[in-house]
Amino acid sequence: MKITYIGHSGFLAEFSNCCCLFDYYEGKIPELAKEKPLFIFVSHRHQDHFNPEIFHITGPGEIHYILSFDTRRYMRDRLELPNLHFMKAEETLTLNWNKGAGSMKVKTLHSTDCGIAFLVHTEDKTIYHAGDLNWWVWPGESKQYNNNMTANFKKYVEPLKDLELFAAFLPLDPRQEKWYDKGFSYILDNTTTRYAFPMHFWKDFSVIPKYLETPAGKKYKTHIIVLEKEGQVIPCPED
Repeated sequence: MKITYIGHSGFLAEFSNCCCLFDYYEGKIPELAKEKPLFIFVSHRHQDHFNPEIFHITGPGEIHYILSFDTRRYMRDRLELPNLHFMKAEETLTLNWNKGAGSMKVKTLHSTDCGIAFLVHTEDKTIYHAGDLNWWVWPGESKQYNNNMTANFKKYVEPLKDLELFAAFLPLDPRQEKWYDKGFSYILDNTTTRYAFPMHFWKDFSVIPKYLETPAGKKYKTHIIVLEKEGQVIPCPED
């Protein structure tokens, strides 16, 4: 398996028998295998996670769109697309292809901002894309706001606890200043994650080595992927 960092929260995960494109916003999408079905995921309607250019992607013989329910209002001229699925939080979708030779199960979680987060299981691997599900506490917000956010975040990620995640795509947002890593660290503390990919860092790649020098980051240094540029390809061996 290999994963390409496209930009912001956008990633392409290439399995042996399918490809998954998450939250494409901008950047160059790698050449896609024609013989593998492509599953395009959109966690919510925000501009930095949902680019209508995804509907112009060509190449793969079979394309599925798995979109958060809140994007539907922007899809009135595309509702007749084949293989179009809208999902709300706490739903499960099973997809099969190649006469059942390929199978994928998608589960969704509530978000602390907008839309949903995705848990995707295929080829005996589970990967997690948070979308904007994060511990969004901010300097300058009221104590009540930050307390409510803390409670909601811990509640919404409860389904992740003790899971084995082959890959997790998690916000590490420098705009949160001293609290930039709270959500990232919490997920790593409460799951067994093989490969942890920072995202949503607004092109500030320096936040990743900064985090790795903290006690929280050092604890998971061998599991955190150091992204250095858009278009970076990361091999993810199973051993």
